[in-house]
Amino acid sequence: MRVLPQRISFDPFSFLRITQRRNKDILEFLLAEFEIYVSIPALHSYLLTKAIRNMDVSQELENLRGIFNIVKASTELLEKMAKIEGVLVRDSIFVDFEVLMVAVSAIVTDSLLVVNEEDSKEYEPFIKYGLDIIGYKKFLEEIEVFAEEEAKKEKIL
Repeated sequence: MRVLPQRISFDPFSFLRITQRRNKDILEFLLAEFEIYVSIPALHSYLLTKAIRNMDVSQELENLRGIFNIVKASTELLEKMAKIEGVLVRDSIFVDFEVLMVAVSAIVTDSLLVVNEEDSKEYEPFIKYGLDIIGYKKFLEEIEVFAEEEAKKEKIL
């Protein structure tokens, strides 16, 4: 088992999955134990699903701001995105803007990025820039083990 870092980010797919009603207990555990960062693309995907359901997007955004650390399009983020993508393009590696923003958001926040297993290859070019990734299913397995260890510690105390 890997040691999970204190900071965690999710790609859009994984963020939508972890915020589903059926994952409420897992999400509550994560929020209690970790700092959760949400990139603009993950935030957009979440709000889009709410807009499609004709829900109040403004209220949903306010709710998210009170729960998660939303990664802003800061000067640091934008500069790092441009620098990293510049090197990738020079190396003939072309990435989707959403993937770029999600990856660099995780790099800037120094957080583990949880990704959909089928999309993990898209994030591999960013590993040499400090990106740490884990597949969604593997992450859930790690969280389960972590939760069991925390429960054992509570019993000892």
